[in-house]
Amino acid sequence: MKTFAILMIVVVLAAAGLVGYGLFNTTLQVIGKDVQVFSAESQPAQFEQLKVAVERNALIGTRLKNGLLSGAENYTYHVYTLRVKNPGLVDAQMVEMQIAPLGSDVLYYGENGEVVIEAGQTRDIWCVLLTEGQTHDVRNMYITYYLWGHPCEVKFTYDNTI
Repeated sequence: MKTFAILMIVVVLAAAGLVGYGLFNTTLQVIGKDVQVFSAESQPAQFEQLKVAVERNALIGTRLKNGLLSGAENYTYHVYTLRVKNPGLVDAQMVEMQIAPLGSDVLYYGENGEVVIEAGQTRDIWCVLLTEGQTHDVRNMYITYYLWGHPCEVKFTYDNTI
């Protein structure tokens, strides 16, 4: 009987440790992987599709300025890629990257469809930002996701000047 009691104590402590680990590792870890910057003129077909989507109010993304887009020569694309790791024991569901805009930012959009980062896995997520003219790449980004149906958020500052 004494052996059974000791075994049960060990099992309870192990279960409590597992639950504690799960509770304290619910935040995603984010690393800035890459940013690619190129003129909208270098991608005329892509820019034209984006322009039509804005004109028809059919953009799957976030508009930051009202009005129609002018010529491609006035805009620059910034494609941000972040590496996101889920160290927890629960899948992070509906992962989305949002950008805190600056005055020259026009719109941004990310991946279509639901993004899920499984427990213990790492995945790259991306977001395309369209700006007026040439601007710096430093941006605050918010990665939002759901764990067990509860919303969570991680702030990340992409700064390639360091």
